[in-house]
Amino acid sequence: MRITTAKMHFLGLCTSILATTNFAAAAPNPTDLIRKAEFHSRGESVEARMTMTVVRGSQERNLEIKLWSEGKDKAVVKILSPAKDRDTGNLRLKFDLWQYLPNLERTIKIPPSMMLQSWMGSDFTNDDLVKTTSLERDYAHKLVGEETIDGTKCYKLELTPKPNAPIAWGKINVWLRNPDAVTVKHEYFSENGELAKVMTGSNFKNYGKHTVATKMSMRLPRKAENETRIEYKELKFDDPIPAKTFSQEFLKKRAKN
Repeated sequence: MRITTAKMHFLGLCTSILATTNFAAAAPNPTDLIRKAEFHSRGESVEARMTMTVVRGSQERNLEIKLWSEGKDKAVVKILSPAKDRDTGNLRLKFDLWQYLPNLERTIKIPPSMMLQSWMGSDFTNDDLVKTTSLERDYAHKLVGEETIDGTKCYKLELTPKPNAPIAWGKINVWLRNPDAVTVKHEYFSENGELAKVMTGSNFKNYGKHTVATKMSMRLPRKAENETRIEYKELKFDDPIPAKTFSQEFLKKRAKN
C-alpha cells in the first residue's frame, strides 16, 4: 500500500506532537525545582566559614568570612581577616540591611538601591552574600530545556522578576543538576537584557540532606581579567542559632576565629 506525501506529513506531525506532549508530561515543575535548589542552599539555618579571593588582573586580595543565616529573613556576615577589614559586617532582617564599620565604630543602613552593588569590592553583590531575594518567592519560573555542563546533566530554567519583587535582576538563567536540583550555574542579566555576570559552582559535597557547591566562581563578561572565588571551609546546616546573633549588638562584637 502506498502512503501519500500528505499522509507522511500528517504522521510526522502527529509523532512530533506526541513527543512534545510526552516531554511536557515528564518534565518536572520548575517552581518545585527552584524550591529544592533553595532548600539545598538555605535549609532551616546555615553557619559557614569561607574564604573569598578577589582577582583583579595580576593582583589578588583574600578575605576570611563567617556567615550565619536562618530561613529567608535573617543573615549576618562578618569578616575575620585581613586585620584592616576585621569585624566589618552586615546584618539583614527581612528586607533591611545594615553594615558595621569598625574603624568608624558606626552602623549604617544600606538602602535597597545598593543591594546589587559590589560587596567589599568583589564581584558578589550585597544581595548575593545575605540573600535578600528568594528565587522561589520573587521570580516566575520557566523550564526551557536540558543541557550538559562539564559532564553534568542539568535542567535549564529562565527566571523573570515578579512585579512586586523587592530587588531583582532583569532575568536569571539557572542550571540545576538533574535530578536533585543542586545549583550548578547562574547567569544574571540587567534590566536591558545585557549579561552582567556568571556564577559557576564546583566541588559538590553532601551535608546531611543538603548538597552544595563548596567552590564558586563569579565572573563579569565585560572584565575577563577579573574573578571572585568563594570556597567553603566549614559548613553546617539546620543547627539552632541563638536569636541574639541576628542583632546590631552582635554585629558590633569582635568576631571569634
